[in-house]
Amino acid sequence: MAAAAPLRFVSSEKSMFYQTLHARVDAYFKDHHLSKFANGNVVIKTFILLTVYLAPFVYMLWVQPSFGLSMALWAVMGVGLAGVGMSIMHDANHGAYSGNTEVNKWVGYTLMLLGGSVTTWKLQHNYLHHTFTNVTNYDDDIADKPGLRLSPHATLKPIHRFQWLHALFIYSLVTLYWVTSKDFLQIFRYAEQGVNKNTKAENRRLLLRVTVGKLFYFLVIVGLPLAVGIPFLTLLAGFLLMHFIGGVILTVIFQLAHAVEETAYPLPDKTGVLENDWAIHQMLTTVNFSRNNKLISWYVGGLNFQVEHHLFPKICHVHYPKIAPIVEKTAKEFHVPYLEHKSFFHALRSHFRLLKKLGKLPAMDDMMG
Repeated sequence: MAAAAPLRFVSSEKSMFYQTLHARVDAYFKDHHLSKFANGNVVIKTFILLTVYLAPFVYMLWVQPSFGLSMALWAVMGVGLAGVGMSIMHDANHGAYSGNTEVNKWVGYTLMLLGGSVTTWKLQHNYLHHTFTNVTNYDDDIADKPGLRLSPHATLKPIHRFQWLHALFIYSLVTLYWVTSKDFLQIFRYAEQGVNKNTKAENRRLLLRVTVGKLFYFLVIVGLPLAVGIPFLTLLAGFLLMHFIGGVILTVIFQLAHAVEETAYPLPDKTGVLENDWAIHQMLTTVNFSRNNKLISWYVGGLNFQVEHHLFPKICHVHYPKIAPIVEKTAKEFHVPYLEHKSFFHALRSHFRLLKKLGKLPAMDDMMG
C-alpha cells in the first residue's frame, strides 16, 4: 500500500553516473541517426500480438468450435493478452511507443482490451513502481497480497511459509482481480493517500469511465459468445483459462525483474531520504534476464532488459539490446552494480528461492529492533 509521506532521493549531483550514462545513450541515437521510439518491427509486432489475442475470439464467435478446440483458442488468447500487455500498451503508456502523444494515447488504450484502466495503471506503474522501486509501503508491486510476502520488511505470517508452493496459483488470479475490482479500489485508495491528485468531481468522472470500460469489456468478451450460442460453462472455463495463463505470464515476467535474491529493498531514513540517487537506486533494485534470447526479448517487449527500461522508460524496448552494453560499461566504470541472470530459468529459480526465504525470515525491522 502506497504511503502518503513524501520520499526524497539523494541528489544526483553526488554521482555523475546517470548524467554520464544519459549523455552516452543520447550520443548513440544521434550517431546512428535513430529515433528513440518504435520502428517498423514494433509496428509489425503490434499487429501480430493483437491478432494472437483477437483472432481466436473472432473465430470462436464465427464457428462455435468444440469444447477442446475452444479451450485451445482461449489459451492462445491468454498468451496474446500477456503479449499485448508487455509489448504494446506498456511502451505506449510510458510515452515510448511514438513521439506523437496522440499515437501513444490510442495505442495505450489497448489496455482496455485486456479489461484494465490506463489512469490507475499509470499511477501504480509509472509513478509508484518506477519512482519508488522495491521501497516497502510505496511500491505497490511488492505490497502485501493475500498469501504472499514480497518484501523482507513486511510482517511474516504462517501462510507465507509455503508461499513458494502456492505463488503461481495466486499469480494466475492477478488479471482476474485486475478486470473485476482492482481499478475501482485503486481510485479510492490512491485518492485517500494523495497519490491520485484529482478533485472529487474528476474522480467521479474517472469512476464512470472505468465502469463503462469494464461493462464494455464484459459485454464483448462474455456477452457476444453467449449471444451466438456458446454454452455458458464452456465460456466460463475458457475465460478463466485465458486469465490464468495471462496472469501467470505477466506476473512472473515482472517478478523476475525485482523480486529475486539479488535485489535490494531500501528504506528511507527518519527524514524520508533514501540513501542513493534515483538512478543508482534503480540499479540496486532491478535485474535483467535472458538478454541474449531473441524470442523472449521479442515476446516480453524488452522486459527482460528491465535495468535499461527503468533508467530510460521513454525509450522503446526495441532499442534496449543495443544500449544495454553502454549501461553495463558505464555502471562498471562508476562501480555501480549491473544485475543480471543469464537465463529465464536462473531468474525463475532465484525468484522462488526468494519466496521460500521470505516465507521463513522475520521482518528485517523486527530483527533490527
